[in-house]
Amino acid sequence: MIAVAEALRMTLEAAPVLGAERVLLDAALGRVAAEPARSGRAVPAADNSAMDGFAVRAADVATPGARLHVLGSEPAGSVLDQPVGPGTAARIFTGSLVPEGADTVVKVEDTSEAGGVVTVAIAAQAGANVRRAGEDIAPGAVVLAPGTPIGPADLGLLASIGRATVVVHRRPRVAIVSTGAELVEVDEGVARAQVVNSNAYQLAAAVRVAGGEPVVLPIVRDRFEDIRERLGEAAAADVVLSTGGVSVGDFDFVKEALDALGVERLFWKVAQKPGKPLTVGRRAGCVFFGLPGNPVSALVCFWVYVWPALRRMAGHRRTHLPAVEATLAADVKKAKDLTEFVRVHLEPARDGGWRAVPFAAQGSGVLSSLGGGAGLLVGAAIHRVLAAGSRHPVLVPAPESALAGADLPAEPA
Repeated sequence: MIAVAEALRMTLEAAPVLGAERVLLDAALGRVAAEPARSGRAVPAADNSAMDGFAVRAADVATPGARLHVLGSEPAGSVLDQPVGPGTAARIFTGSLVPEGADTVVKVEDTSEAGGVVTVAIAAQAGANVRRAGEDIAPGAVVLAPGTPIGPADLGLLASIGRATVVVHRRPRVAIVSTGAELVEVDEGVARAQVVNSNAYQLAAAVRVAGGEPVVLPIVRDRFEDIRERLGEAAAADVVLSTGGVSVGDFDFVKEALDALGVERLFWKVAQKPGKPLTVGRRAGCVFFGLPGNPVSALVCFWVYVWPALRRMAGHRRTHLPAVEATLAADVKKAKDLTEFVRVHLEPARDGGWRAVPFAAQGSGVLSSLGGGAGLLVGAAIHRVLAAGSRHPVLVPAPESALAGADLPAEPA
């Protein structure tokens, strides 16, 4: 049995960064750039106005009250065919090109116009309200560096330089294998000795949120040959997640099936609760996670180990779940010598930080305690009791949460 930090280190070392593929911009959101994207043009392409107003020569408006003859109007997208010379101005709009001869834009609210003459009420500084060519992006500039998670602004930048595609790291393809004679599908009748295969749904959803592509395979019963065959089929993916069959029971065949398939076992059993019987292995670039069958244990192991592995494989440099420091609201008795992931509800504290309220039920089958944005308070192995008022890191599994903060500490045990 190994410590959480060591298990996490070994897992990440076994997770290879995947290769690259080219995708259209509308499919690139959330992906990670695999090569630099350079601009072949200046953005903006030419000097343009940041305001509605008048294009003038700064020398003509150095003192308030200047009166200038209006040459004409230049809506955005058009070009005035007459340059702005001494004593003249051109009416322009936000985004309009600054006409030849002009070097300054006076805001319309600082002017008055009558009879083809504009009076400028202020002294304008040279270059005022002008967006210079290349002010945003210079030709040859890197607008997207390798390793960058692509967000809305990045897509806008790529579009502005005329890039219709972008090279990104491939999404990890994740096969999900649920084992157990007691499992039934969600649309089947459930007898007293049966349970619905909820793990397939929660893990597939978690894979999607992590940026992977889940492939849910049919339920496989507790027979060695069947499990070996199904895991061999699943090995065509980048990652295999199996649930159940990793403990020491008479019908726990996953470890033996992985051995039979030539999977190098990195570890089995982690000094943690829940999720102690986790096993992780690798074969030819594929990473295998033998997750416990209990739904809480399976999902906790996903957040702590599978999530960072998938993020790394997809090219992310920031791989772990976000975490915050929180003050525990009540005493929690924990397992001896184990890192315990205590399910808590996070609420704002009076001091401006966070308060962690532990759920009353912490059993590995109580999946409701992980719903509704629950956090995982990391109780270090050295403690027997986590005292009320003590502070601990809390993993925040919902990545869209506003609580996003620092990474999981490197030594959570």
